[in-house]
Amino acid sequence: MNSNPIDFALRMCESIAFSLHAILGITEPWTGCVRTAFRDNGAMPRWFWPVAGVLLGVVAVVNFSKSNVVVLATQAYIAAFHFGAYFYHLRLGHHPAAACAPLVFVVFAMVITSIRTNVEIAIIGAAICACCAYLLSRILVTPQSGSVAEGGSLLSENDRSAIGR
Repeated sequence: MNSNPIDFALRMCESIAFSLHAILGITEPWTGCVRTAFRDNGAMPRWFWPVAGVLLGVVAVVNFSKSNVVVLATQAYIAAFHFGAYFYHLRLGHHPAAACAPLVFVVFAMVITSIRTNVEIAIIGAAICACCAYLLSRILVTPQSGSVAEGGSLLSENDRSAIGR
């Protein structure tokens, strides 16, 4: 167990953010808020956001494990997921500032990894996570031709119109 206050504070920030993002991801099939906010026009598979939400919820909890190995594995997932978010935004043609926003969590993960191991392992681990995220973004993110659209939800048009009545 690590008693470094910076380590704890950064993991707390991560877990609070991921708890909120977990709720958004899990409820995406009913709300469509993530796809609408990112205007991705269905660029991600329909199952992605709910699965990502569940995984982020798990990460928010296990980020406080007493096992150093579990915390380091969690940091690797955080780095890979947020490098993936960076590539997602780039593939959708979003403004570079939007693409860079998720990288804050990559920095957090690298600092926590550096505290628990060393800087070299944090850099090598981040590079491996970036490569994995890039490959997954090429597989999972399928930008639609033309302009960035309005987004949507997993509900059919009939379901959405029934809710609106």
